[in-house]
Amino acid sequence: MNSKRIWLTLIFLGASVGSLSTLKALLFGESVPITGQWTLELRSGGDVQFSIHRSWQGHSQYESSSGYALNTFRGLTLSTLQGSGTARFEFVRDAGSLECEGTFRNGGGGGAFTFSGNPQYVASMRALGYEGMDDERLFDLTLHDVSLAYIHELASLGYNHLPLDQLVDMRIHGVSTPYIRDFRGLGYNLSPDELVEMRIHGVTPEFATSLKGAGYGRVPADQLVQLQIHGVTSEYMKGFQDMGYERIPLDDLVQLRIHGVTAEFADQLRGMGYGRLGADQLVQLKIHGVSADFVKDLQGLGYKNVAVDDLVQLKIHGVSIGFIQDLKSYGYDHVPVSDLVEMRIHGVTAATIQKLQAEGYRKLSIDEIVQLRIHGMVQ
Repeated sequence: MNSKRIWLTLIFLGASVGSLSTLKALLFGESVPITGQWTLELRSGGDVQFSIHRSWQGHSQYESSSGYALNTFRGLTLSTLQGSGTARFEFVRDAGSLECEGTFRNGGGGGAFTFSGNPQYVASMRALGYEGMDDERLFDLTLHDVSLAYIHELASLGYNHLPLDQLVDMRIHGVSTPYIRDFRGLGYNLSPDELVEMRIHGVTPEFATSLKGAGYGRVPADQLVQLQIHGVTSEYMKGFQDMGYERIPLDDLVQLRIHGVTAEFADQLRGMGYGRLGADQLVQLKIHGVSADFVKDLQGLGYKNVAVDDLVQLKIHGVSIGFIQDLKSYGYDHVPVSDLVEMRIHGVTAATIQKLQAEGYRKLSIDEIVQLRIHGMVQ
């Protein structure tokens, strides 16, 4: 079967490849043009939101949306954007351009685009050792503005011949050459992957500088990322510094933040006589749900200066403020912490004591009540 008959048969069968010109290109080995739809909307401040969408081969999808200055677009003016009617303009980058046609009305519009790669960019990239620059690759490099200037600036900083995917990744996440230089000034010589990871998690030169000023020296890149992931900010650290905590180990700061320990919590405990507790103690209290209110209520019932470990044991075994109040109402006032824990371990409740007293056992010791419960003589 010759190619002409294949062409006609596929049309007859209704093969959907986007358009007849695209189908013809696929059949006869011609380059398939990259096309799609665009929308553009004026934002407050004069910038625009430019979005594109394309699909091909019936299932592949691509979408992108970013903010740009209006002068990024060749042939597009504010009056055109705010008016009504048809318009043609270009989104131009080193690697290629999107030729856009469509209509605008009252500050927004949409239409279709066709992508064209830049042969001069291809030649320049080939001279730098980059091969395989097909239209799909050029389209990606265009959208993310991987310019020749950016590549040369990276090379001047020692980042030579980075893989194209890595260059795109760096541009997507905003790894600029000033960003790299700022960290170089702080003594960092970072890999491309480290730079991307730091940008993803919002690590700034200012943050690294604040840590250095607080006495932590040059904190490794992975630790900077961990601090940012868990919300250990300069302000968070300052809260503890103002309380007299000097240079809490960074790993401890991460644990404090993970478990929701705030400087306010530490200060509340200090105000109730606990001094400046260690990071591990603060974490244990938070892990087991020992709140400042719980400690305050305990003190209100006469339990002053309960050790941190005992506070944790009380919460672990479910010794509540209500349980202690109930015991007091049955004549068991200020029961030692160890006895409170022992009672709860063996399932002694307020109902247990109420039942015993109803049966005439009003002067049993705590140990006797626990033993009765252990041996199943009372529920």
